[in-house]
Amino acid sequence: MALLQKQNLSLVLVLSLSFLSLAFALDMSIIDYDAKLDAAKNENHLMKLYETWLVKHGKVYNALGEKERRYEIFKDNLRYIESHNVENKSFKLGLTKFADLTNEEYRSMFLGTRPRKSKGLLSASKSDRYAVHDNEELPESVDWRAKGAVNPVKDQGQCGEFFCFYYLLN
Repeated sequence: MALLQKQNLSLVLVLSLSFLSLAFALDMSIIDYDAKLDAAKNENHLMKLYETWLVKHGKVYNALGEKERRYEIFKDNLRYIESHNVENKSFKLGLTKFADLTNEEYRSMFLGTRPRKSKGLLSASKSDRYAVHDNEELPESVDWRAKGAVNPVKDQGQCGEFFCFYYLLN
């Protein structure tokens, strides 16, 4: 009986967190998805949109020229959003708190990737360390926990993703 109650509580918690994450996701953009961004081509309008976006997301830049550099990235991302939304795909894009980041910056900060290295003296050569060799038999599965290759689950701070919460519950 106690196991059933624990499972029900876990399910209710997961569903509640899912609902909350969806509720917060609905208010991620400061532009209307259906609005045409043609008016945004006006530099004054773009600057006002950028200033509104800065305030909404609490962005402050301290480095000299950083605000202007981020504004140019913001405009590039806005152009990408506009071109995507004009194509009438099954989903629309909008401005999120990441609109001042380049693709490379976003990937390195939030996806754990490293910036691409330039080809030259410092470029890494491709390793065949993990390549499967002829006549090598691989196991069906490996428990990396038993081999000490992974750490136990830890608090991931401001992860904010449903999967983080779900993983911590199980």
